[in-house]
Amino acid sequence: MAIKGSVRQQNNIKTTVHGKKEIVAQTVAVNPQSISLGDLADVNTANKSDGAMLMFNGTTNQYENKNNLENENLIIGGGAF
Repeated sequence: MAIKGSVRQQNNIKTTVHGKKEIVAQTVAVNPQSISLGDLADVNTANKSDGAMLMFNGTTNQYENKNNLENENLIIGGGAF
């Protein structure tokens, strides 16, 4: 089975499939300059501000921006000095 495909920024996919209807990607190239954390499905970058940290929210199953880290499950270990 021969498959040729390309993905462009216009979200166009061109492909040719002969025979089977299963498509398996063998090589994926991504331009790192065009990707940000907000492109990830489980990261919510709304209300981002200077000094914010990403904290996982178990209710929404997303990482969210937080300036105030209040959570009963949060433990910050500073090491031994």
